Amino acid sequence: MKKRTTVLIILATLLFMTNGVAQMQIGPKAGLNIANFVGDDANFFGIDFESRTGFTGGIFFMFQFSSLFAIQPEAYYTMKGATLSGENSDITFSLDYIEVPVLLKLIIPVEGSNIRPSVFAGPSVGFNTTAKIKSESEEQDIKEDVKSTDFGLVFGGGIGIMIGKNELGFDIRYILGLSSLDDTSSNADDIKNAVISFNMYFGFSLL
Repeated sequence: MKKRTTVLIILATLLFMTNGVAQMQIGPKAGLNIANFVGDDANFFGIDFESRTGFTGGIFFMFQFSSLFAIQPEAYYTMKGATLSGENSDITFSLDYIEVPVLLKLIIPVEGSNIRPSVFAGPSVGFNTTAKIKSESEEQDIKEDVKSTDFGLVFGGGIGIMIGKNELGFDIRYILGLSSLDDTSSNADDIKNAVISFNMYFGFSLL
């Protein structure tokens, strides 16, 4: 009986919070990644890695359950990795993922304006689809040496512009990998993904 009462209280609270405030959006997002490796072993025989520029794009769903807060799960394709500058050619470590973050979004109210600033943070998990080392002359698949999942944290902020009930926006985010990429041994090197991502999105209102 107590459990049923608790569930009813939670449901009633959620209904109160969303009454007249709830908004839902779904839409595409796309942007540019500046990716690199970080960690104690993020170098190649003493040479530091340089950034790799790549594409990111997918979809998001936003549920705003109060005037200030929203939950935003996403799913997108993202290009990570790093590069090394050699004497004769550059070497690129191409690590691509399907990434699924779940973000808690704080929407900053601006009275009398259609501008919606926000900040957000949350966990993410990436599923590796491609792992290759590329140079001008050859390409090597290293998927067996790279972990299939990449856990991380996402931090960022953005600005949305309301167009009727829909929203056009831009955000900047930092994605920090929490787990080492190395899957070659139990004593793995400390090499993690790190990405600065610039995105545009358009949210279609569902309410």
